[in-house]
Amino acid sequence: MKVFISTHPFFETSPVPKKLLEDNGIEYRLNSRGRKLTSAELAEDIRDAVVLVAGTENITEEVFKNAPNLKLISRVGVGLDGVDFELCRKYGVQVAYTPEAPTTAVAELCVGMMLDLARKITESDKLMRKGGWARHMGLLLHSRTVGIFGMGRIGKSLAHMLSGFNVKILAHDINPDIIFGRNERITYTDKETVLRNSDIVSINLPLKKDTRNFITTKEFSMMQKHAFLINTARGGIVNEDDLYDALKNGVIAGSAADVFVDEPYKGKLLELENMIFTCHMGAATTASRTDMEVESVQEAVRFLTGQKLKNEVFSNE
Repeated sequence: MKVFISTHPFFETSPVPKKLLEDNGIEYRLNSRGRKLTSAELAEDIRDAVVLVAGTENITEEVFKNAPNLKLISRVGVGLDGVDFELCRKYGVQVAYTPEAPTTAVAELCVGMMLDLARKITESDKLMRKGGWARHMGLLLHSRTVGIFGMGRIGKSLAHMLSGFNVKILAHDINPDIIFGRNERITYTDKETVLRNSDIVSINLPLKKDTRNFITTKEFSMMQKHAFLINTARGGIVNEDDLYDALKNGVIAGSAADVFVDEPYKGKLLELENMIFTCHMGAATTASRTDMEVESVQEAVRFLTGQKLKNEVFSNE
């Protein structure tokens, strides 16, 4: 067995990635547990794989120790917080990912969450299912100020999509793309200015040491009471306990999240009516999922047939 595909589901949106493996005579094995694997389960299941086609699993040293033949992690998606590059260096494992594939889907989910919060769509749906009928007074997204933390691929795509709503965009990024900002009429500024002046704040950052707990009680206190916070990036960037307090005490008006520290999420935020939840489905469109699976398998095929990787993140050379 050359390839272990730990992410689930796989091969459901298109036959192309399966055909790529089979046409190249590459043996593979799928995640048989029907859900996201724990680190211990991944360590148990990976066995003799040379390539791991991974999802968001946390790849611990136990995994590396149990996979003596592992040489490549091909990540389905863009987030790399589950990959420890020091361990990859120690065990001689390369890393690739699929940076473009999820971009549009995640950005569209951000826009959808903004509209849901502003127009109280989910709130109205819940009320009607209980037999109620009341027109909730919402807010226009048009001409609002949107703050974006993280102007990478997804942040840029989001900013471009929002241009049709005539919003003002304030952005904070450690490496601002000045030309893009000028073309899209984006104002790059500091973290505090984004928080104090935005009607909606969108988190589009990677999870790293310096972005963990990026939004806490301190940051919520800077936001306007009518403001909304959206996180489609990674759990851990927003402190969930502090978010609960901010929502319950009316420090901010509402929030929407697709990602959580522990998934599936079962925490106390579920008690709150001004919180909207989705289950880590930012890239869950047929087109995006297909592209991610195809691109991750293509990297596996390239590696196993001696070709140069296209989207290598880390090399052990």
